[in-house]
Amino acid sequence: MKNSIKRISSSIALAALFVNSAFAQGSSFVTGQDPSVIGAVGKGTLGGNITLILNYFLGILGLIAVAFLIYAGVLMVTAGGNDEQVTKARKIIMYGVAGIVIVLLSWTIVSFVTSALG
Repeated sequence: MKNSIKRISSSIALAALFVNSAFAQGSSFVTGQDPSVIGAVGKGTLGGNITLILNYFLGILGLIAVAFLIYAGVLMVTAGGNDEQVTKARKIIMYGVAGIVIVLLSWTIVSFVTSALG
C-alpha cells in the first residue's frame, strides 16, 4: 500500500509541474485577472502572489483527495467479499470526502479574505 501511495503522490506532483508550466504563460484562467496584471509569481502584488500560491496548493490537495477516492473505489471493487478490505475502503472514502470538503472550505475562506482585503 505504501508503494501505491508513493506512486500516486509522485504522479500527481509530476502532473502539477506540467500544469504550472502550462499556466505560467499568462493565462487568465488561473488567476481570473488580466495576464498583464499578475502573469506569473513575482510580477503582481504580494497579496496576489500569496493567493496564487495558495490556490495552486489547494488544487494539488484536492487532486490528492480525489486520487484517494479513486484508490478506495478500486479497493472496494476488488475486495471480493473481504470485509476487512471493504471496511478499509470505506474509511479511506470517508477521509477523502472530508479532505475535499476541507479543501473547498479553505478555498472559500481564501477567496473571501482576498476579496475583502482588496
